[in-house]
Amino acid sequence: MSDQLLSPKMLGYWTQDQLREAPDESGIFCVYRAARDPETNEMEVQELLYVGEHRSARYGLEHHPDCDEWHAFLQPGEELWCSVGLVGHANRERLAAAMINAHKPRFNNHSQYRDHFPFDETTVHVYGKKDKLQSIFTVEPGA
Repeated sequence: MSDQLLSPKMLGYWTQDQLREAPDESGIFCVYRAARDPETNEMEVQELLYVGEHRSARYGLEHHPDCDEWHAFLQPGEELWCSVGLVGHANRERLAAAMINAHKPRFNNHSQYRDHFPFDETTVHVYGKKDKLQSIFTVEPGA
């Protein structure tokens, strides 16, 4: 392994009813809580709930075992929104681990990556649909 720069473009957002439109490609996925902004009355991302990875980001979202738990967490009027960052198989786990370690999403509490990063230094530059995500961050080994 070696130090690496990963630069995913986050695509989305999709609601649970729109997931069939999400990419059926290798990548990471982010699950968010969205709610109406009281000033604009527009639905907006409020909180990053979960980061995962799968050889098919769409399949990972559609069939995730924690989906019912995410829905149960929502308050009336809130929705789950999802975004996807495409990344090849070789870097998918490393990118998900970096995202979990840096952002510590609520539903990744039991992830081995939350408090320990087993890869070499990794810098991530996130662009695209990146609400509630750090734009640029570096995760150190063992962090």
